[in-house]
Amino acid sequence: MEKLKSRLYVTAFIFAALSIAFTLLSNGRQKDFYYIAVYLSIVGMIIERKNLSFKKFNIAYPIILLGVIKLIWFLWLGRDSTGYNTYSDQFGAGKKLLLGGFLVFYITHFKHYLRALNYKNVMLAIIGIAFILASSYAFWQSFHGMVRVEMAINRATISAYIYSTLSMIFIYFLYLQKKPTCYVIAALSILISFVVIILTGTRAAIIFHLLIIAVMTTYYFKKIHLKSMLVVLIVAIFAIFFLYKNYIYPKIEQTYDEVSLYQEGKDNTSLGARFSMWTVGINNFVNAPLGQSMQSRFNYSDQFTTQNPQYKSAMDFISVHLHDEMIETLSLQGIFGGLALLWLYVSLCWVALRERNTPLLFAMNGLIVYGLSDVLLLSSEAILFYVAVIGVCGISFPPKQKEV
Repeated sequence: MEKLKSRLYVTAFIFAALSIAFTLLSNGRQKDFYYIAVYLSIVGMIIERKNLSFKKFNIAYPIILLGVIKLIWFLWLGRDSTGYNTYSDQFGAGKKLLLGGFLVFYITHFKHYLRALNYKNVMLAIIGIAFILASSYAFWQSFHGMVRVEMAINRATISAYIYSTLSMIFIYFLYLQKKPTCYVIAALSILISFVVIILTGTRAAIIFHLLIIAVMTTYYFKKIHLKSMLVVLIVAIFAIFFLYKNYIYPKIEQTYDEVSLYQEGKDNTSLGARFSMWTVGINNFVNAPLGQSMQSRFNYSDQFTTQNPQYKSAMDFISVHLHDEMIETLSLQGIFGGLALLWLYVSLCWVALRERNTPLLFAMNGLIVYGLSDVLLLSSEAILFYVAVIGVCGISFPPKQKEV
């Protein structure tokens, strides 16, 4: 029986890792692997029911709580005259978070089974192959004329955020090898990843990708390596030099123009609409701090933008989302949803810092930072990716594989 339990755990872990690897390659395979891992974890918990303990905090708890709050909101306030059809994405998100919480709980609770697995090498192989294939896919799309590469996801922004986080994890596991060859590969990977991020045309990722990697590098080595920082600087300069004219300069010019137009009261631009959505979303929370329905948010926003026409572009997106994770949550699920999301952010970062779990910490950094300009926990691909990442990276390393 012990051998069966161990094999079941390792199989669930591998499928969770494979779901991460296929996120940017095939949405269908990502979902298949994710749900196989979830169902295996549920079976595993049933078999291990006598060994389950809920006394200590587990990083799955805030994930489960956020999923439950989204489901309760959907059943309570998601109904309109046609039924529960107003915003079914909330139901899908809640279901994926709840099931993903079971997966994370199982993987982290029974992590001792990983002693049967060479964790570092398996993760390096799976994430490394995923990084190579995703990067190749992006370059292939660019070569064939795609203006903003998106890989297997039909939204370039979500692709950029996921790819950025995937790159960080890959680079970290290269660092763990502690070999000169792997450090060289890591430097090349930083260059490649930054180029791909630029090809996605996603400004938030272009700004923060290298910065987060630089902070992660400093955090891992526990000191500032001038050579490492010089490599990152050279990488950035090299990429910027070759891509500045066609990719970077247009984005700088676009940003300047959009900020200028917004200051003139014209918000019908990408940045301008975001500024308006954030303003309207915050006012919605103030108006309904305990939460409200989509229809209620729409009605209040329509009234608010009628009185304040400088924010009228928010109405073009109010039925989708408000391009900020926290503001979107507060505007619908109110203070309870906001506190649950904050607990997810703070508790997982605290656990990562306490256990010096670098991949978990910087995966959460990606989720938090990129959540400032988008709503990742409504995107099916992003939810499956980040929950699986929290699961496979949320374990402490086995004793013989501690970080130095």
